[in-house]
Amino acid sequence: MRRGCRFAAVAAAIALVALAAVVWVIPWCREVVALEENPDAMVPSMVYMLCHSRRLWLSGVWGTLSVSVLGTVTGFVLAVGLVFLRINAPGRRDSRPLRFAKSTGVDLVKLYVTIFRGTPMMVQAAIVYYAGFNIVRSAMPNASITEVNQRWSFFMAALLTVSLNSAAYLVEVLRGGVGALNRGQREAAVSLGFSNWQTMIKVIFPQAVRNSLPSIGNELVNNIKGTSVLTIIGYTELMFATSSVAGFYYKYLANYLTAAVIYLILTLSLTWLLETSMRRIGIAQKEIAA
Repeated sequence: MRRGCRFAAVAAAIALVALAAVVWVIPWCREVVALEENPDAMVPSMVYMLCHSRRLWLSGVWGTLSVSVLGTVTGFVLAVGLVFLRINAPGRRDSRPLRFAKSTGVDLVKLYVTIFRGTPMMVQAAIVYYAGFNIVRSAMPNASITEVNQRWSFFMAALLTVSLNSAAYLVEVLRGGVGALNRGQREAAVSLGFSNWQTMIKVIFPQAVRNSLPSIGNELVNNIKGTSVLTIIGYTELMFATSSVAGFYYKYLANYLTAAVIYLILTLSLTWLLETSMRRIGIAQKEIAA
């Protein structure tokens, strides 16, 4: 009964907000947009610049969402391979070459995680972009800067940066998910004749990934906000769009407040979507931080 009352109250509140938007907000916004000059008042100025530069704002939102989602997915795929190396410690029964290979793999993954978790993503983005630019330019010595940028685009550098950064964090997330499982499951799989690889793929990883989904969702939400540093390499994301519009109108506070509202809408919407999805598939939900 209480649930029904709460739902009715929320629905009524949403309906009132929607009605107010139709009756008052939309006509007011049209009046502001129709002005010949950017108004001095803060909120009207925000609406004016948002509407008149909507293509740039939409391009920035799309750039943020695309590189965040693709980077998180790519980082997750990379993390699955890295966590297998990370937890595959050498055993007593392994031959010396195999022990050396496993030990080297564990050390390399530790080094990778330490470097990418211990340095800011802004610095990583600059290194990735300029390193890739120099490599492509060396391979194309007679090419112009424009031609080099066509081969090594800002999007490629941004996607690689987010992917490598996310992988470093997701390795530890998945390793924690594997460590939380009962060791008896691994022993039971081995007793059934499963190899170490089969045990990981068919028994361990599916459960570890399921248990780690809330933390993976957190990483995606963090990437929505973290991609703001990619403006340093000139990639068109929300922060780059904000700086461009602010520089055009010479109104910085209003534009940064607009960016803050857009980031808040994106993170809250994504958080709600992730929590709803996980609740439907029956995962014990940890709170996802917006």
